[in-house]
Amino acid sequence: MKQAKILIIDDEPGMRWVLEKLLKEEGYSVVTAADGTEGINKLTSDISMVLLDYKMPGISGLEALDQIMARRPELAVIFMTGYSSMPVALEALKKGAKAYVMKPFHLSELKVTVKKTLE
Repeated sequence: MKQAKILIIDDEPGMRWVLEKLLKEEGYSVVTAADGTEGINKLTSDISMVLLDYKMPGISGLEALDQIMARRPELAVIFMTGYSSMPVALEALKKGAKAYVMKPFHLSELKVTVKKTLE
Protein backbone atom coordinates (compact mmCIF):
# COMPACT_ATOMS: atom_id res chain seq x y z
CA MET A 1 0.00 0.00 0.00
CA LYS A 2 1.23 3.47 -0.88
CA GLN A 3 2.29 5.68 2.02
CA ALA A 4 -0.33 8.32 2.85
CA LYS A 5 0.78 11.93 2.52
CA ILE A 6 -0.80 14.28 5.07
CA LEU A 7 -0.98 18.07 4.85
CA ILE A 8 -1.09 19.85 8.23
CA ILE A 9 -2.52 23.38 8.10
CA ASP A 10 -2.13 25.13 11.47
CA ASP A 11 -0.81 28.57 12.42
CA GLU A 12 0.78 27.35 15.67
CA PRO A 13 4.41 26.27 15.02
CA GLY A 14 4.43 24.01 18.09
CA MET A 15 1.26 22.23 16.99
CA ARG A 16 2.64 21.71 13.46
CA TRP A 17 5.86 20.31 14.94
CA VAL A 18 4.11 17.87 17.29
CA LEU A 19 1.68 16.68 14.60
CA GLU A 20 4.44 16.28 12.03
CA LYS A 21 6.60 14.27 14.46
CA LEU A 22 3.66 12.06 15.51
CA LEU A 23 2.52 11.34 11.97
CA LYS A 24 6.03 10.62 10.67
CA GLU A 25 6.50 8.15 13.55
CA GLU A 26 3.31 6.45 12.34
CA GLY A 27 4.84 6.09 8.85
CA TYR A 28 3.07 8.91 7.05
CA SER A 29 4.69 11.46 4.74
CA VAL A 30 3.96 14.99 6.01
CA VAL A 31 3.76 18.49 4.52
CA THR A 32 3.03 21.53 6.68
CA ALA A 33 1.55 24.98 6.10
CA ALA A 34 1.29 27.95 8.48
CA ASP A 35 -2.06 29.26 7.21
CA GLY A 36 -4.98 28.45 4.95
CA THR A 37 -3.63 30.18 1.87
CA GLU A 38 -0.26 28.41 2.09
CA GLY A 39 -2.08 25.13 2.69
CA ILE A 40 -4.28 25.51 -0.37
CA ASN A 41 -1.16 26.29 -2.42
CA LYS A 42 0.45 23.06 -1.15
CA LEU A 43 -2.62 20.95 -1.98
CA THR A 44 -1.20 18.61 -4.62
CA SER A 45 -2.73 15.51 -6.16
CA ASP A 46 -0.63 13.20 -3.95
CA ILE A 47 -2.08 14.55 -0.68
CA SER A 48 -4.20 11.83 0.99
CA MET A 49 -5.48 13.81 3.97
CA VAL A 50 -5.55 17.30 5.47
CA LEU A 51 -5.47 18.17 9.15
CA LEU A 52 -7.03 21.62 9.17
CA ASP A 53 -7.14 24.12 12.04
CA TYR A 54 -10.14 26.43 12.38
CA LYS A 55 -8.75 29.62 13.92
CA MET A 56 -5.96 31.07 11.76
CA PRO A 57 -4.96 34.50 10.47
CA GLY A 58 -6.13 35.33 6.96
CA ILE A 59 -8.72 32.84 5.83
CA SER A 60 -10.38 30.68 8.47
CA GLY A 61 -10.35 26.91 8.46
CA LEU A 62 -13.95 26.88 7.21
CA GLU A 63 -13.02 29.14 4.28
CA ALA A 64 -9.99 26.97 3.51
CA LEU A 65 -12.22 23.88 3.72
CA ASP A 66 -14.55 25.36 1.08
CA GLN A 67 -11.59 25.84 -1.28
CA ILE A 68 -10.14 22.40 -0.54
CA MET A 69 -13.50 20.69 -1.20
CA ALA A 70 -13.94 22.68 -4.43
CA ARG A 71 -10.62 21.30 -5.69
CA ARG A 72 -10.62 17.82 -4.13
CA PRO A 73 -14.12 16.83 -2.94
CA GLU A 74 -12.98 13.25 -2.28
CA LEU A 75 -10.17 14.32 0.06
CA ALA A 76 -10.23 13.22 3.69
CA VAL A 77 -10.13 16.32 5.93
CA ILE A 78 -9.96 16.26 9.73
CA PHE A 79 -11.05 19.60 11.16
CA MET A 80 -9.32 20.74 14.37
CA THR A 81 -10.81 23.38 16.60
CA GLY A 82 -10.15 24.64 20.08
CA TYR A 83 -11.72 28.06 19.88
CA SER A 84 -15.33 27.24 19.26
CA SER A 85 -18.03 24.85 20.15
CA MET A 86 -19.81 22.01 18.46
CA PRO A 87 -21.65 24.20 15.87
CA VAL A 88 -18.38 25.02 14.06
CA ALA A 89 -17.35 21.35 13.98
CA LEU A 90 -20.79 20.41 12.64
CA GLU A 91 -20.52 23.13 9.99
CA ALA A 92 -17.17 21.66 8.92
CA LEU A 93 -18.77 18.21 8.59
CA LYS A 94 -21.57 19.69 6.47
CA LYS A 95 -18.95 21.31 4.22
CA GLY A 96 -17.19 18.00 3.62
CA ALA A 97 -14.80 17.29 6.50
CA LYS A 98 -14.74 13.58 7.32
CA ALA A 99 -14.02 14.03 11.05
CA TYR A 100 -13.16 16.62 13.67
CA VAL A 101 -11.09 16.78 16.83
CA MET A 102 -11.41 19.32 19.61
CA LYS A 103 -8.20 20.91 20.90
CA PRO A 104 -6.62 20.02 23.19
CA PHE A 105 -6.74 16.39 22.13
CA HIS A 106 -4.81 13.29 23.16
CA LEU A 107 -2.26 12.25 20.55
CA SER A 108 -3.42 8.64 20.80
CA GLU A 109 -6.97 9.80 19.95
CA LEU A 110 -5.67 11.70 16.92
CA LYS A 111 -3.69 8.67 15.68
CA VAL A 112 -6.86 6.56 15.75
CA THR A 113 -8.91 9.28 14.02
CA VAL A 114 -6.29 9.64 11.26
CA LYS A 115 -6.09 5.88 10.71
CA LYS A 116 -9.88 5.42 10.62
CA THR A 117 -10.39 8.42 8.33
CA LEU A 118 -7.81 7.15 5.84
CA GLU A 119 -9.44 3.70 5.67
